Amino acid sequence: MIKTILFTAVAALTFSGSALHASQGTGERALTQVGTTSPELATALQDLKTTLYTKKTPLAFDNGAAASNCAEYSNLLTNHSPEESVRNAEIRAEYLVCDAVRLISNESFLVKRHTLPATAAKALLERLDLRSFPSSLHNRATDQSHTLKKLLISGTVKMTRDSVAVETDEQFFSLQIAAVVSRPASNRSVKTLESEWIVWVGDEMKNGNYKSYRTLIVRPPTPSSGGQYTGSIYPPH
Repeated sequence: MIKTILFTAVAALTFSGSALHASQGTGERALTQVGTTSPELATALQDLKTTLYTKKTPLAFDNGAAASNCAEYSNLLTNHSPEESVRNAEIRAEYLVCDAVRLISNESFLVKRHTLPATAAKALLERLDLRSFPSSLHNRATDQSHTLKKLLISGTVKMTRDSVAVETDEQFFSLQIAAVVSRPASNRSVKTLESEWIVWVGDEMKNGNYKSYRTLIVRPPTPSSGGQYTGSIYPPH
């Protein structure tokens, strides 16, 4: 049987190190539910205190400071941005799990292991609108061509249940679904959960001049999105 884990949020995203504890008498439907598909994230959410203070490669920020763990990273992001350089972008890949923890732990949440539908990665390949978030492909997207499948049509595609990667002679672009986050509907009369995916993006040019590793919040199609999935970078800087 898969163990279900219930947590109370860390105060106000400051990651102050407050102890987490199981909430008592809280209905599951009233909580944010997190279905983890990444073993790394599942482990991180089971022991947030360790996750927050585990040493990482120092990540430089534009104010001259550097983060060396998730707690410092989150605090610096409040008012500053990571320094823009290829090396710093490589280091930021270590902090993707920090992004997910920062996003999830803003509220009480219930963690469960999750199995994605077999079509999830294919949806990212064929239906994620690359005009909806910044990447190396954003400026190449048009009304007629704005998905990975169309923009990197010459590339080799590798897919698993929770990831898709496309490689061309010039570029490597990957999307890994780390978690499915389901929140109670904002309309209290609706007894359903509104879901989004936490997706880790790897975006590299093979000439070494550009690398980006960021966290993307992917939302399912709506009538206004024309049947496309849309994304927004988290955090936005």
